[in-house]
Amino acid sequence: MTSEPPQVRPHLAQLPGYAPVVPLAERAAAAGLAPEDCLKLDANENPYGIHPSVRDALSAALADPHFGSIYPDPNQTELRAALSRYTGLDPDMIVAGAGADELLDLTLRALLRPGDSILTCPPSFGMYPFLADVNELKLIEVPRGNGFALDADALLSVVDRAAAECVVVLTSPNNPTGDLVPRDLLRDILARGATVMLDEAYIEFAGFDTSAQDLLSEFSRLIIMRTFSKWAGIAGLRLGYELAHPDLVADLVKIKQPYNINQAAEIAGIAAVDHADEIAEQIKAIRGTREQLYATLISIEGLAPLPSSANYILVEVDPAISTGRELHDRLAAVGVFTRTYSDPLLTNHLRISTPRADQLSTLIERISLVL
Repeated sequence: MTSEPPQVRPHLAQLPGYAPVVPLAERAAAAGLAPEDCLKLDANENPYGIHPSVRDALSAALADPHFGSIYPDPNQTELRAALSRYTGLDPDMIVAGAGADELLDLTLRALLRPGDSILTCPPSFGMYPFLADVNELKLIEVPRGNGFALDADALLSVVDRAAAECVVVLTSPNNPTGDLVPRDLLRDILARGATVMLDEAYIEFAGFDTSAQDLLSEFSRLIIMRTFSKWAGIAGLRLGYELAHPDLVADLVKIKQPYNINQAAEIAGIAAVDHADEIAEQIKAIRGTREQLYATLISIEGLAPLPSSANYILVEVDPAISTGRELHDRLAAVGVFTRTYSDPLLTNHLRISTPRADQLSTLIERISLVL
């Protein structure tokens, strides 16, 4: 008998893995500060936290002696009905997941075989290459151009060659650059017959008038991903949803994990939809603070922020002053936690999530301190 543990598939054993954010308590301890004295601006969460009405709905659910003791609805009937109210689409065009990440993975596995391709436009969300690796998919990258704008000509050229055997994955607003996918470009890609997975995780901060949702009725190969993690402030409960053609949704409902949405996430999601108008006031405040932060950052010598339609700002750092990593580390030492990247395209950049309005002056003071 051998004492060696079972071995995972070789390609999985060789993967670098996804680089998630470090928990707040761990980062605060490393800085020698209490968590409440720190600004956690590294994961684009809602800085106002869970809405009181959503918290009340969860508290009421916990008072039920049967809460958590029975399986949740595998068909997500009430949640999909709530999402239908929120989006205006029929429930048969909606499926929910344990965060949008689960649905990204599930949909890619459903549509593509090992050896097929996904097309991305870096720099973008690090989950896309991670999922390509895990699912043995080829990664076709069309780098962004000046100012991180999408290179439309290069993108369309690749789509013309590879549309039949790949999924085009785009993000609007893009993470980490904050820009929107131009509508005419999206239409051009779809008109070529490509399957497009459009990640709209931050669409509430850009405004639903910038969403491509209305194109679902025209293009059956358009798939839209969204999440409750950002706008609704329930990232820890893991809830996302997908908008797609009813035939694809029906297949995804069949092959997803039957009980993939836990009861707490379902209750919180429905409550967030029911109180979306109130949460929209938080979003309005975040957008206002984002513009104030941008105006301040652009006035600081050595920093070049990009305009953003999301709840974060990507900042280019003048190498004469610091690298992005060095500035990230200096800020961390004074309790400001931002996001930096190993991507060579982002060596001199860091991403700052928008704080609460009352935290903005503290953020600016600490940036000025380390510079």
